[in-house]
Amino acid sequence: MTIKWQWLFFNDISGRDMHALLALRQDVFMLEQNSLYQDADKHDLKALHLLAHNNQQLIAYARIVNKAEQAYAIGRIVVSKAYRQQGLGKALVKKCIEKCHQESRHKNITLSAQTQLQTFYQGFGFHSLGAPYDDAGVEHIDMQLQPSV
Repeated sequence: MTIKWQWLFFNDISGRDMHALLALRQDVFMLEQNSLYQDADKHDLKALHLLAHNNQQLIAYARIVNKAEQAYAIGRIVVSKAYRQQGLGKALVKKCIEKCHQESRHKNITLSAQTQLQTFYQGFGFHSLGAPYDDAGVEHIDMQLQPSV
């Protein structure tokens, strides 16, 4: 498998890729996990999007939003069901952290993790903030990675 990783801003995403990434997010978050919410949100417009393709097929995706002067937020982390258990999730998160650090090593990196994936994110150095909460029918917890400087 040869993966092509690509960072794009919203206006640089082709119509075909935009359709593919929205379909992937819907397939996993809404249909597979039965979580109903407004997926296409205002953050898509200002986010930096990471797309992973294998033979022209979108197989993984995440986005980074510059939330404030002090933090980046990684979100919509998703791997196509057919490509799970192959290390793509780890590669996706690692690339997002690296990109945040390239932009600024002085900002926190935050994410809203499904509680079942809390240990996965702790493996990257994230720690939990507060108590778990319901997010569209799926239990989540806020997590943060402190600046590396």
